[in-house]
Amino acid sequence: MVRLTDRARDALLGSLAAARRFDPGACLRVVSQDGAIRVVFAEAPDPGDEVVQLGEASIGFEPGIAGTIDAGEHNALAVVAP
Repeated sequence: MVRLTDRARDALLGSLAAARRFDPGACLRVVSQDGAIRVVFAEAPDPGDEVVQLGEASIGFEPGIAGTIDAGEHNALAVVAP
């Protein structure tokens, strides 16, 4: 199960707002790449993603990402607690 801190929510909503300036239908997915959590743009969450609703936005989290996610310097996401 994914839980988001307020900073992580703000970071994801800021990224989504920026993406939607170029593509109003943009969606975000959070994936694990090279040991880090990254935000990627997608058309929709992938099947099997855990979907977290932030207002009207649906954010997909790749299977295997779980715990409390926070945003640190430069809005970099990290799991801070299981």
